Formats: sequence, C-alpha cells, structure tokens
Amino acid sequence: MSRPRAIVLVALLLGIVARVWLIALAPRYGFLGDHVDYVCWGREAVDAGVLALYVRAPGSCPSVAYIDGERREITSGTGERLNYPPLAAYVFWAEGRLLAAIDPSRLANTVAARAVFAISTSIAELVTAIGVAALVADAAGPTVATLAFAATWLAPPLLADGPFWGQTESWILAPGVWMVWAMGRERWILAGALWGVALALKPSAILLGPLWAYAAAFRASRLRLIAGGATAAAMLNIVALPFWLTSGGAWLRTTYLANYVYNLHWSTMLTFNVWYAELLVNGVLDSRAPLFGVARDTWGSVLLVAGLLVAFAITRRWEARDPGRRRLAFVALATLVTLTAVTFPTRVHGTYTAFAAPFLIATACLVPRTLPSAAVMLVATTLQILSWQWAHLLAVHVLPNEQIFPPERQAARRALREIDRPREWALTLVSLGATAGVFVSIATARRRDDDRAAEGG
Repeated sequence: MSRPRAIVLVALLLGIVARVWLIALAPRYGFLGDHVDYVCWGREAVDAGVLALYVRAPGSCPSVAYIDGERREITSGTGERLNYPPLAAYVFWAEGRLLAAIDPSRLANTVAARAVFAISTSIAELVTAIGVAALVADAAGPTVATLAFAATWLAPPLLADGPFWGQTESWILAPGVWMVWAMGRERWILAGALWGVALALKPSAILLGPLWAYAAAFRASRLRLIAGGATAAAMLNIVALPFWLTSGGAWLRTTYLANYVYNLHWSTMLTFNVWYAELLVNGVLDSRAPLFGVARDTWGSVLLVAGLLVAFAITRRWEARDPGRRRLAFVALATLVTLTAVTFPTRVHGTYTAFAAPFLIATACLVPRTLPSAAVMLVATTLQILSWQWAHLLAVHVLPNEQIFPPERQAARRALREIDRPREWALTLVSLGATAGVFVSIATARRRDDDRAAEGG
C-alpha cells in the first residue's frame, strides 16, 4: 500500500472512531439547545409536512437531559419556526424520518438522536476534507494533499462543532471548499451552483460573497462571473420554489432577515474577537449601543469592510508576485475572508470560527510560513467553540441593563464574571494574534520558491 493511501485509511478510521466517541458523549456533555431545536424541526417536518416549517412553530419536544448528573426526561426547545433555508428543511425532514424509524418515541438528546442528526454533518465534513486535498494537490503533491485531508477530517474545530456540539457549519464548508476549487479554475457556473447550494443550506453562506467580489475586480471573465452569480441565485430559488408557492416569502424573512437584522443584538456571541476585547473593557454587550457616539454594529460594518479590503490587497499582491499562484489565490483569499468575517463584525457566533478551519489547513500546505499561526488559530478556534463548557463567560452573564437586579445580586454577578476574565483575555489575545500572524505571513510571502524554501528549511 502506498504512503498516501495508508495516510487516508488511517485518518479515515481515526475520524470515524473520534466521531462515534463524541456522539456517545454528546447527550451528557454536549450542547443541548440547538440539537433539541433540530429534532423539533425534524418531528414537525414529518408530522405536518416539510412545507409547514416556516409558517408554524413546532412547539416543544420530549428530550433527555442530565441535571446534576441524573438522566431525566423533560420537555424542551425554543419553539421557534425554522430559521434555516429550504434545502436544510429537507435535510431536517430526512433526519426526522430516520429518527422515527429508529426510535418511535423520537426523544431528543439520546445517542440515537445525536447519531441521526450527525450523519449529514459527518458526510459534509468528509466532503470538506476531500475538497481541501483537491485544493492543494496540484501545487503541493499527493503526499501533502493526503496530509491535508487527514488534518481536515481530524480537525478539532470540526469535531467540536459537528459531532459534539451538533452544529452544522460543515453544511456550508462542503460546497464552499469545492466552490473555491472551481473558482481557482475559473469554472464560474459550477462555482455559482455550489454557492447556491451553500446558501440554500445555511444563511451564513453569505460570508463567501466577498470571494465573488474579488473575482469581479480581478478576473477578466465578467460575463461568466455574472452567469455564475445568477446560477447561485437560481439554485437557491429553485430549491425554495415550493416554499415560495405555499408560504410566500416567509422562508426568506425567518432565514435571513430574522437572523441578521432583527434578532440577537449581541456585540459578540461567544467569539473571542475585537468585540470580545471591547466587551472585557467596557462590559457592554448590546451591539446597538453607541461607542464614541456610533453604534457598535456600525463600527463592526466599517471594520469588516476595511478588513476585507486589506484581505483583497494582500491576496492580489501575493498572486501578482508569482503567476503560478493565480489558481491558488482563492484559497489564500478564503482564509483571509473567513478570518476577517469572524474577527471584525458584531453578532458573530463562536461556531462560525469553524468556517476558517479547512482554509487555514489548505493555506498552511501552500504557504508553509503560515503554519505556526494557522496551528495556533485552530487550537483557539476549538476553545472558542467549546467555551460554554469551560468558562463563566462575560458574554453569557452580562445583560444590557444590570440595574434590573438588586445591588447584592449585581455584586454577585460581577464576581461571577471576574472568575474567568484572565482566561478570556488570554484567548482573545491569542485569537487576534494568530489572525494577524496569518495575514502577515501571506503578505510577506514572495514567490512560490520562497514557500518551498520555507517548507524545506
């Protein structure tokens, strides 16, 4: 057996074992809330029909919970209507059907429920790992490509996000990584179709939009780019057509507007970025509150645009230094864009840091000088995703108006917030430092010969 095949086989087996282990741990130690909502949506899709998900709330669901170490059955769930796009509705329906076949009681937070709802994310993680190998194969060779596959399939951020937390960032990463692959080859129709799939699975796929803006600015095939963008819109609307016909724009309002405009006005949602640093200094979590006379949301938008412009400039300079990098430019850009998207805007969820993981790994394979910063960022990303496990987080405990509590309660809450402040500062500074390190490493890389020299030396 050749070395690349051996690496793939060993990594594949280790990844499967790790996922089985984490799924078994998840009912007792994993995050409960999101998983229960997923099960509720799956039940509702089966019972009332998938087309009802945007017009009626599913209500609460029977669930297993571990309270003070004891297993109990409770009724849980937010009762919110589905806030994922239409393709995700079909995934939840399929998962709901499978859970009903395995467990007629359809209890949430059992090992069976966790396993059923991890199938789609595990498949997506595997597709992502194969995609990362494809991104680097031509430039770095088969051995490095197989190592990239192994590093992605075993990446702690993805293991923490999917099988343990039960989140779905990999739904975007699977088509997103292959979209980057297609963009590097200027196959814009295919890239647009893949972006459309991502947009139809999760609204946070809009963070891939800046890659298209870069392509529009620095690639000559403008008509094909427009066709690619139109393909993305067509793909999303074709999937959504049954919902358009039965409930109008309800899916669009609950998926995109409710998520990004109306709900969750936190300056940071457990993401250790610039806004977590600001939160530690000022203790204000409301993203609408003014900072120097301007709303934090506005500052976040300004910083995001500035960060994207810097990412564009670094990527353009990086590819201009060596024509052979033209096909690889979107890999480096995807890394910088995803890091920018979790570092500078307000209202970023901690799990969104997982979006950067596969692109960090791919970039480390292509620009070895980024490896130290990328490795640190992968560790920091994992700690961010799991932060609810290990800290009395300020972002969890602070409220917009602490004056609603009596003085003694306010004092107790302040004391609680002080417990983990040193660790919160440490993780915030490490995350920001690692992000800066990746930016600087790409900005200072000259020709691909320099990259190979760094790899060899």
